[in-house]
Amino acid sequence: MSDARLLCGIDRLEKEFSDLVGDRRLAMVSAASQISGTGEPVVDAVSRIAGKQLAAVWALQHGFFADRQDNMILSESFTHPHLGIPVRSLYGETLVPREEWLRGVDLLLVDVFDIGTRVYTFLNHMVLAMRHLSGGNITVVVLDRPNPLGGRETEGPPAHPGWFSMVAQLPVPMRHGLTAGEFLTWAADYHRIDLEIEVLEVRGWRRARGFSGTWTYPSPNMPTADTARLYPGAVMLEGTNLSEGRGTTRPFELVGAPWLDARSLAGELRALGYDGLDFLALGFRPEFGKFAREFCNGLLVLPRAGWDGRSFGLYYDLIRLARRRHAGEFAWAPPPYEFESERPPMDMICGGTKIREWIEADRPFAEVEPEINAALDACRETAAPYLLYE
Repeated sequence: MSDARLLCGIDRLEKEFSDLVGDRRLAMVSAASQISGTGEPVVDAVSRIAGKQLAAVWALQHGFFADRQDNMILSESFTHPHLGIPVRSLYGETLVPREEWLRGVDLLLVDVFDIGTRVYTFLNHMVLAMRHLSGGNITVVVLDRPNPLGGRETEGPPAHPGWFSMVAQLPVPMRHGLTAGEFLTWAADYHRIDLEIEVLEVRGWRRARGFSGTWTYPSPNMPTADTARLYPGAVMLEGTNLSEGRGTTRPFELVGAPWLDARSLAGELRALGYDGLDFLALGFRPEFGKFAREFCNGLLVLPRAGWDGRSFGLYYDLIRLARRRHAGEFAWAPPPYEFESERPPMDMICGGTKIREWIEADRPFAEVEPEINAALDACRETAAPYLLYE
């Protein structure tokens, strides 16, 4: 993510390095797809700045090269082919740092490409790692970045603490409106994590500002900024037997199934008044994932200029209407989901049972939205002390 008018944490690191890091040895949590404002890969930039002080890189879900698919597809540790340092997988044989990884490491530098949606695992996984490290003699420094969905709007009910998991480690909404630095400092207080945490803040970003700059490749099914804009709602498709378009070139923009009456569904969605969006009925054939190599009747969701960027209600109603029209074919996806083997994936995704229960009761989003908004108002008040940007 880069923009000449912004200075992300990585862009400030070289000037701040002596004061922030000093002579401490560090490990870094990041990925090959992360770049600085000049387009330099973040890990290369840190290696250039820190030299031999950079001991290792830790990689999250999808692997360091973002080459692994979704949901419990693990990646291995290896030696970086150019830097010659270990790349440790936090999404492999272990989900938390091993003791030997910490030997000689005094500081953990974190620069992750979060996309502004709670279910995206990177920040939740960092919270799990920080909880594991709590009480240890290690400092966490977050190289902050803008939230690509902006920092004003929030969507979807906050996750209930009883449903915390790899896809929820804070009681935040689906579209959370926080930067990585804000999310992790709030989490440190919430979970009483005993670690020193510092944030190297973004300069030149305001909360009302959405994504601008270079979209790289944070994960295999997040190819564009438009994908990320739809994701806070479209991710709920993972909790159903509707294809979310994995196995195509338009993941989370396509939705479908062999049995779906896509034309009728498009008409029903238009009738609900979702302005700024088009629903193109077409067919697709996923190469992998749900209905692999089967023809699916589907919709391509197309944002137009003037769309307000709110996707949660749209996909709530899309799932509700598909379930009502196809009661004999529609089903909730069974577990496992992100290392949870008993609870329904839909409930894990939504941080509780309410969304699924409301859909099963065929309650339109307009009917349940006031209750969600009341919870969002309360969440905004709780988040306020942790906000770093205006």
